[in-house]
Amino acid sequence: MHKIIKIMMTGIVAIYISGCSSNTSKYGASFENIETLKNYNGVQVAVKPFTSVKSGRSGITCRGVGSVVTPNKESFESYIHNAFVSELKVAGIYKEQSEITLNAHFTEIDFNSNVGNGKWIFELTASSNNDKTLQISTRHEFSTNWVGSTACQQIAQEFSPAVQFLIRDLITNPKFKELISPVKTELVTKI
Repeated sequence: MHKIIKIMMTGIVAIYISGCSSNTSKYGASFENIETLKNYNGVQVAVKPFTSVKSGRSGITCRGVGSVVTPNKESFESYIHNAFVSELKVAGIYKEQSEITLNAHFTEIDFNSNVGNGKWIFELTASSNNDKTLQISTRHEFSTNWVGSTACQQIAQEFSPAVQFLIRDLITNPKFKELISPVKTELVTKI
């Protein structure tokens, strides 16, 4: 009897120690974002891999009940980079080798899972090789449950929509047009 209890306790402890993770969904492109990007007709852009202050992080602890993790455990900045590139491709303005190259550096990728008031938080600086920069601060808010495991699953489910809002905030910013403008070269004429 004691042997069965030990085995059961070992199993329970193993489950508790391993914790539960809530997986974010794969990215689904936003029709609204793609239509906005199509307005930049004639522009072709390349995108460098995105960077982050907390580079390589693929999971964030949520309420002590587990982590919110990206699909395939890719970094959050890589997930966002791939989402952005996928929308550029669908809109027809992505070109791997382009004279205009975009980059983004995240100073914050995080969430808040407070009861009833969840949110994803993104802070980034986008730049291009034409020496233009643009700072974006995006908050995607939604309701969360008071039960930790349910709230963490809600956080995970809202990541893809939050990334859609982040991309929308980037591409609808008036400075984005400057960011993707061709590099100006000065013509010097000798007399």
